Amino acid sequence: MQPNDNMPADLDIIFIRDIRLDTLIGAYEFERRQPRTLRVDIEIGRPSIRACKTDELADTIDYSAVVDVVRQTFSSHTFHLLEPLAELVVDLILEKFDAQWARIEVSKTGVVADARDVGVRIVRFRQ
Repeated sequence: MQPNDNMPADLDIIFIRDIRLDTLIGAYEFERRQPRTLRVDIEIGRPSIRACKTDELADTIDYSAVVDVVRQTFSSHTFHLLEPLAELVVDLILEKFDAQWARIEVSKTGVVADARDVGVRIVRFRQ
């Protein structure tokens, strides 16, 4: 994460790295014939996470609930490209977890010769 002028100074970040889930996706029809494993990294920011003081799960973001949102979205989407899929997930995270800021990176391997992986990173702030 790179700091910038739009980001609050006291932002607590919850992160989940290297989620790997299968989904049907691809710009070309032949790519969508078989599920492809995507790699997802997520960061979710709130001005203050109360669990820092209370030590209660109810006062933070449940990691499993975030992964469930990604899993459900991957199993039900109809997108061909990573961009709208990533944007949908980040928008759901902002809404469902009362986040002020969220970042998602979605990548896939074996798409471009001479590149390990390709993907998209989307950062959104709550309006």
